[in-house]
Amino acid sequence: MKFRNDIGALRALAVLAVIFFHFKVPYFDGGFSGVDIFFVISGYLMTRIILKGFENSNFSFKQFYTKRITRIIPALLFLLVGVSIIGSFILLPKDLQQLGNNAFFSIIFSSNIEYYLNSGYFDVASQNNILLHTWSLSVEWQFYLLYPALLFPFKSLYTNNKIRFVSFFIFLIMLSLGLNLYFNNTDQSFSFYMFPTRAWEMLIGGLAFLGESYTQKSIPKLFRKVVAITGYAILIVSIYLFNEQNISWPSYYTLIPVIATFGIIIAQCDFNFLSIKPIQWVAKLSYSLYLWHWPIYVFAIYLGLNQPFIIIPILTLSLLCASISYYFIETNNKFDQLPFTIAATTAVGLLTGIMMLFPYNRLQINKEIDYLTNYNTNYRKNRLASQFRKGTCHLDIDNTFKQYNFESCATIIPNKKNILLLGDSHAGVFGQSLKEQLEKQNINLLQATVSTTYPLLDTKGPKASCELIDYMYQKFIPENTKKIDEVILVGFWGSQQYPDETLKIKLQQVIQYFKENGIPLKMIGQTPSYSIIFPNILALQIKNKSVKEENYVESRSAHINTYLKTFIPEDIYIDIYNLPEIIKYNGQDPYMHDDDHLSKYGADQVVRYLLQKKLI
Repeated sequence: MKFRNDIGALRALAVLAVIFFHFKVPYFDGGFSGVDIFFVISGYLMTRIILKGFENSNFSFKQFYTKRITRIIPALLFLLVGVSIIGSFILLPKDLQQLGNNAFFSIIFSSNIEYYLNSGYFDVASQNNILLHTWSLSVEWQFYLLYPALLFPFKSLYTNNKIRFVSFFIFLIMLSLGLNLYFNNTDQSFSFYMFPTRAWEMLIGGLAFLGESYTQKSIPKLFRKVVAITGYAILIVSIYLFNEQNISWPSYYTLIPVIATFGIIIAQCDFNFLSIKPIQWVAKLSYSLYLWHWPIYVFAIYLGLNQPFIIIPILTLSLLCASISYYFIETNNKFDQLPFTIAATTAVGLLTGIMMLFPYNRLQINKEIDYLTNYNTNYRKNRLASQFRKGTCHLDIDNTFKQYNFESCATIIPNKKNILLLGDSHAGVFGQSLKEQLEKQNINLLQATVSTTYPLLDTKGPKASCELIDYMYQKFIPENTKKIDEVILVGFWGSQQYPDETLKIKLQQVIQYFKENGIPLKMIGQTPSYSIIFPNILALQIKNKSVKEENYVESRSAHINTYLKTFIPEDIYIDIYNLPEIIKYNGQDPYMHDDDHLSKYGADQVVRYLLQKKLI
């Protein structure tokens, strides 16, 4: 195959988009779509290899799989060994064990399944996963494994009746896309991580190969240039405009960059500027650069280097590691030998298995460090549901609207003061604490809290969450305006779901809504948030006295707390950002169980403070 600068340029654009998105560089909020560009490119190249083999009657499964193995695995093994060595020096035991677990599933190319079962891509917990990005390699490898076997029975159809073959191909695309859209509404994490719901993107790349000969013969070059330029423009605009807070991904929105990439590939316009050395150099490094940039970034965050100036050093270090990987591993002929790659894979697999299964609790580790590093896991398992009143008064992403218990959570009690707690998970943390402490004052707590959804008049988020918030604003509150004595509104306004000015407008609408309904409104303010979970910060401080909590504090939360106070009246907004009364760790419980949610211990303290000061 003749080298194509346009595909190289697409690789460079895709990897830079992903990197700058991960590094939180402004104007790259939609950089996650770079992975979808890679999927289309892979689909095109693999389809070309397989179908050309069919045409020439020389396709070999052994040769196909051998080339994929020797192309992908050596650089991945180099990464896994590197991060394992680095991690053994700086990670806490629990995190080192988790690294071993994730590395093991990466080696067997099933990390996408592991992450689907345990987390979501955009979750903060996932953002601290050193090998989170390997999910896409697993999806691609599953594609490589199954794709030739899927197409082989239709070999004669392809060679004898291409129109029927293309129809069959389009059917596969529609089937996978249909699965994607279905699971996008029912199980978004499955839609994101799993091969059947992602295959359509690679198949569209294959469709580009099937159509390129017709395009070259029948479509004027000028028109093809317009298509290609439009495609590049669409990709750039998508990277700039898309935001994971505003749209679900993948979804029908994903069609935009996928079709744009399809258009560029099928147009085959090799513009002169695409051949410039920096673009093609980044393209060559793209695989290794994709592998190394994320672990380096996560290690930097883990070490408390959570500052804007760190972006340039970690980008430079990423390029250095990627260059070493490309020039010494990817292009090294020694690693093209299948027996060597299999032996190396086995060795690294054993290493990661030991890391995963090693009984760290038997080592002479500080018991408090061990307790703190396991705190969040144990807390979520044993205490979180009762704190949030989950599944009855608080709807999480795995709950439905029908599970909301109106009798327990939204029953007005006459001759009592009735206070409604309304909001997202940052409101949910106060559920049990408010109920317990308000009952002592003969006050009835009503609670309607949800996950990942702001308590706004026109909110967006998971279906069940939106249904409950909409119900409260559109029916429950209007029907009970004279019976609700106060509403406590809480949200994690620092999550960047909206730009500041948009958030201001929407919150002013909420304030006006309660004013018009004659219901007193209180807003418990923004709490701090951290770049890693707070119990881990405490553990790192025990391990190393030089570790400082302030190095892990996210600036966005401090900013939004200050910003909210500029337009929300003082009699409504309650600033709790840095309460001196709060004890952050009592030797048993941290005041937060993860990176931004108060534990029951922390919530109890805040509620006591609010009641003592008569702020609610």
